[in-house]
Amino acid sequence: MRYLSKHKLLKKLESMAENPREQLKRVAIGTAICFCSLLALILTSSLEKVWLFYLLSIIGISAIIYAVPGYIGVWAWRMKHVLFKK
Repeated sequence: MRYLSKHKLLKKLESMAENPREQLKRVAIGTAICFCSLLALILTSSLEKVWLFYLLSIIGISAIIYAVPGYIGVWAWRMKHVLFKK
């Protein structure tokens, strides 16, 4: 497994912090898809279809995985004065 050095990690965080609108858009899309998936799980729970449960669960987990870099990018943008002192 390849590990990121501290310098490469800070560079990646800095590039993510430079475009907060893109990161917020990613968070919004991921969160909306996750909430839709959860709502569909709640609404279809009476159907007791196992394949539907697994499908909606995979969609929800994928949406969370998609949104996590956005959350990290927004956090890096908020903390840029502390993280990227020059």
